[in-house]
Amino acid sequence: MKKTLSALLTIAASYPAIAAPQIPSDAEIQGRNTYFITPYKATCDVIPVNQPTANTPDEAIQLEQIFDKTLGYSLTLNAKGQAYIQLAIKEWNEKMVFAVNPDVKLTIKGADINGQYITNKYCLEKNLALHHVNTHEWGSYLVELQGKPNQLISLRIVKE
Repeated sequence: MKKTLSALLTIAASYPAIAAPQIPSDAEIQGRNTYFITPYKATCDVIPVNQPTANTPDEAIQLEQIFDKTLGYSLTLNAKGQAYIQLAIKEWNEKMVFAVNPDVKLTIKGADINGQYITNKYCLEKNLALHHVNTHEWGSYLVELQGKPNQLISLRIVKE
Protein backbone atom coordinates (compact mmCIF):
# COMPACT_ATOMS: atom_id res chain seq x y z
CA MET A 1 0.00 0.00 0.00
CA LYS A 2 2.82 2.44 0.87
CA LYS A 3 4.58 1.67 -2.43
CA THR A 4 1.37 2.30 -4.40
CA LEU A 5 0.71 5.58 -2.59
CA SER A 6 4.32 6.63 -3.04
CA ALA A 7 4.18 5.83 -6.76
CA LEU A 8 0.94 7.79 -7.19
CA LEU A 9 2.39 10.81 -5.37
CA THR A 10 5.51 10.66 -7.53
CA ILE A 11 3.42 10.58 -10.71
CA ALA A 12 1.15 13.40 -9.52
CA ALA A 13 4.13 15.56 -8.57
CA SER A 14 5.73 15.09 -11.98
CA TYR A 15 2.79 16.64 -13.88
CA PRO A 16 2.51 20.44 -13.88
CA ALA A 17 -0.51 21.80 -12.12
CA ILE A 18 -3.03 23.64 -14.23
CA ALA A 19 -3.88 26.74 -12.27
CA ALA A 20 -7.26 28.36 -12.59
CA PRO A 21 -7.25 32.10 -13.25
CA GLN A 22 -6.93 34.10 -10.08
CA ILE A 23 -10.01 36.32 -9.87
CA PRO A 24 -9.11 39.41 -7.84
CA SER A 25 -11.07 40.55 -4.79
CA ASP A 26 -13.00 43.82 -4.79
CA ALA A 27 -10.29 45.32 -2.56
CA GLU A 28 -7.55 44.32 -5.02
CA ILE A 29 -9.53 45.73 -7.96
CA GLN A 30 -10.03 49.03 -6.13
CA GLY A 31 -6.39 49.19 -5.04
CA ARG A 32 -5.04 48.51 -8.53
CA ASN A 33 -7.43 51.05 -10.08
CA THR A 34 -6.12 53.65 -7.64
CA TYR A 35 -2.42 52.80 -8.03
CA PHE A 36 -2.40 52.23 -11.81
CA ILE A 37 -4.69 55.14 -12.71
CA THR A 38 -2.55 56.37 -15.64
CA PRO A 39 -2.24 53.10 -17.61
CA TYR A 40 -5.80 52.04 -16.78
CA LYS A 41 -7.18 55.33 -18.16
CA ALA A 42 -4.85 54.99 -21.16
CA THR A 43 -6.46 51.66 -22.16
CA CYS A 44 -9.76 53.51 -22.51
CA ASP A 45 -8.24 55.87 -25.08
CA VAL A 46 -6.63 53.26 -27.34
CA ILE A 47 -8.59 53.00 -30.56
CA PRO A 48 -8.56 49.40 -31.81
CA VAL A 49 -7.88 48.88 -35.52
CA ASN A 50 -9.08 45.87 -37.47
CA GLN A 51 -6.47 43.13 -37.47
CA PRO A 52 -6.49 39.91 -39.50
CA THR A 53 -6.81 36.90 -37.24
CA ALA A 54 -3.88 34.52 -37.10
CA ASN A 55 -5.38 31.07 -36.62
CA THR A 56 -2.11 29.37 -35.65
CA PRO A 57 1.18 30.37 -34.03
CA ASP A 58 2.88 29.96 -37.43
CA GLU A 59 0.48 32.45 -39.04
CA ALA A 60 1.11 34.90 -36.18
CA ILE A 61 4.81 35.01 -37.04
CA GLN A 62 3.89 36.42 -40.46
CA LEU A 63 1.86 39.21 -38.80
CA GLU A 64 4.30 40.19 -36.04
CA GLN A 65 3.40 43.45 -34.30
CA ILE A 66 5.97 45.75 -32.67
CA PHE A 67 5.00 47.12 -29.26
CA ASP A 68 6.21 50.63 -28.52
CA LYS A 69 3.77 52.53 -26.27
CA THR A 70 0.30 51.32 -27.25
CA LEU A 71 -1.39 48.81 -29.53
CA GLY A 72 -5.07 48.24 -30.13
CA TYR A 73 -6.84 45.62 -32.20
CA SER A 74 -10.34 44.60 -33.02
CA LEU A 75 -10.34 41.03 -34.24
CA THR A 76 -12.53 37.98 -34.60
CA LEU A 77 -11.56 34.70 -32.99
CA ASN A 78 -11.53 31.71 -35.35
CA ALA A 79 -14.06 28.85 -35.42
CA LYS A 80 -12.21 27.22 -32.50
CA GLY A 81 -12.40 30.45 -30.46
CA GLN A 82 -8.68 31.22 -30.83
CA ALA A 83 -6.44 33.96 -32.16
CA TYR A 84 -2.68 34.42 -31.99
CA ILE A 85 -0.55 37.55 -32.08
CA GLN A 86 3.23 37.57 -32.34
CA LEU A 87 4.32 40.57 -30.28
CA ALA A 88 7.81 42.06 -30.70
CA ILE A 89 9.11 43.67 -27.50
CA LYS A 90 11.95 46.18 -27.86
CA GLU A 91 12.82 46.71 -24.17
CA TRP A 92 14.20 44.53 -21.39
CA ASN A 93 11.82 44.00 -18.47
CA GLU A 94 8.84 45.56 -20.30
CA LYS A 95 5.75 45.97 -18.13
CA MET A 96 2.42 46.26 -19.91
CA VAL A 97 -1.29 46.30 -19.21
CA PHE A 98 -3.42 44.23 -21.59
CA ALA A 99 -7.14 45.04 -21.80
CA VAL A 100 -9.44 42.47 -23.38
CA ASN A 101 -13.02 41.23 -23.15
CA PRO A 102 -13.56 39.73 -19.67
CA ASP A 103 -14.64 36.34 -21.06
CA VAL A 104 -11.41 35.89 -23.05
CA LYS A 105 -8.45 33.95 -21.70
CA LEU A 106 -5.06 35.55 -22.34
CA THR A 107 -1.78 33.63 -22.25
CA ILE A 108 1.70 34.76 -23.25
CA LYS A 109 4.48 32.24 -23.55
CA GLY A 110 7.66 33.34 -21.78
CA ALA A 111 6.07 36.26 -19.91
CA ASP A 112 4.64 36.61 -16.42
CA ILE A 113 1.05 37.65 -15.76
CA ASN A 114 1.12 39.49 -12.43
CA GLY A 115 -2.54 40.34 -12.08
CA GLN A 116 -5.47 39.30 -14.19
CA TYR A 117 -9.20 39.85 -14.75
CA ILE A 118 -9.11 43.25 -13.08
CA THR A 119 -12.12 45.42 -13.83
CA ASN A 120 -11.15 48.74 -15.39
CA LYS A 121 -13.27 51.23 -13.44
CA TYR A 122 -12.36 54.13 -15.74
CA CYS A 123 -14.17 52.87 -18.82
CA LEU A 124 -16.81 50.44 -17.59
CA GLU A 125 -18.87 50.95 -20.76
CA LYS A 126 -16.08 49.29 -22.77
CA ASN A 127 -16.27 46.17 -20.57
CA LEU A 128 -12.52 45.44 -20.37
CA ALA A 129 -10.63 43.06 -18.11
CA LEU A 130 -7.05 44.09 -17.37
CA HIS A 131 -4.01 41.83 -17.18
CA HIS A 132 -0.55 42.96 -16.01
CA VAL A 133 2.20 41.38 -18.12
CA ASN A 134 5.94 41.48 -17.54
CA THR A 135 8.44 40.34 -20.16
CA HIS A 136 11.99 39.77 -18.97
CA GLU A 137 13.92 40.45 -22.15
CA TRP A 138 13.43 41.91 -25.59
CA GLY A 139 12.27 39.61 -28.34
CA SER A 140 9.12 37.99 -29.69
CA TYR A 141 6.29 36.71 -27.52
CA LEU A 142 3.32 34.66 -28.66
CA VAL A 143 0.00 35.96 -27.34
CA GLU A 144 -2.84 33.46 -27.38
CA LEU A 145 -6.45 34.57 -26.98
CA GLN A 146 -9.20 32.04 -26.29
CA GLY A 147 -12.90 32.73 -26.17
CA LYS A 148 -16.06 31.75 -28.01
CA PRO A 149 -15.97 30.65 -31.65
CA ASN A 150 -16.10 33.62 -34.05
CA GLN A 151 -16.25 36.07 -31.14
CA LEU A 152 -15.44 39.72 -31.94
CA ILE A 153 -12.97 41.00 -29.34
CA SER A 154 -11.03 44.11 -28.49
CA LEU A 155 -7.38 43.92 -27.40
CA ARG A 156 -5.56 46.99 -26.11
CA ILE A 157 -2.02 47.12 -24.78
CA VAL A 158 -0.34 50.04 -22.97
CA LYS A 159 2.87 50.47 -20.99
CA GLU A 160 2.40 49.99 -17.28
